[in-house]
Amino acid sequence: MRAGCGVLMLRVEPKRDPVSVVRAKLALRVLNVLVGTVHGCFRFKGVEVVVPKGCFAPTFVSTSLLYDTALDAVKGCKLGCEIGTGVGSLALALVGSLGVEIVGTDVDLRCLREAGLNARRNGLDPLFHAVACVNAQALRSDSFDFVVINPPYLPLPPEGPAGTAACGGSQLELLNAMLQDGVRVARKGGLIVFTTSSLTTVSGAKLVGERWAVFDSVRSYLYVK
Repeated sequence: MRAGCGVLMLRVEPKRDPVSVVRAKLALRVLNVLVGTVHGCFRFKGVEVVVPKGCFAPTFVSTSLLYDTALDAVKGCKLGCEIGTGVGSLALALVGSLGVEIVGTDVDLRCLREAGLNARRNGLDPLFHAVACVNAQALRSDSFDFVVINPPYLPLPPEGPAGTAACGGSQLELLNAMLQDGVRVARKGGLIVFTTSSLTTVSGAKLVGERWAVFDSVRSYLYVK
């Protein structure tokens, strides 16, 4: 799991058997419906978040699994980053539970703006910092004790309302770019905690959790830089 060059050791690849392809397409259909209909005010792990239509709500299995995994893994850490924070549900829950400071990045300005408002609603804005950028490109290398990523992990090109938030590309190139940037901004010995699907194969990270979803299972992994 440890590696001197880190980035090259951590990689996710799609499974290409017909059953996996069909399951991925069915999962995307469900997510496209849910993202367009599930919005409003939610309570997640002790924080209240407002989710505008089109942004991901903290009702999906991957968010709760990643929270539970990260809560145990990053205890004692001081500074973290969430790549693809959306409305900030996961980051704010970790800030509230652990008192850590977290930088949350996203390319969707509407969702990211709501993340900042959600931080204020919960009195957590001194410890949460929203940054608009692709992956973690605006952040310095070797800066964070930990990085959490709940990425678009379906092995499909982006399509529909949930496309950019759910699909990591046909070769999972978008997902791998997020992971590589996460490794880059983590300090030496830092932790990268992320989720992906049973429809993919992960190299270089330790499987630490798994929960059943609709057409696959969601898995959480831990990588030490």
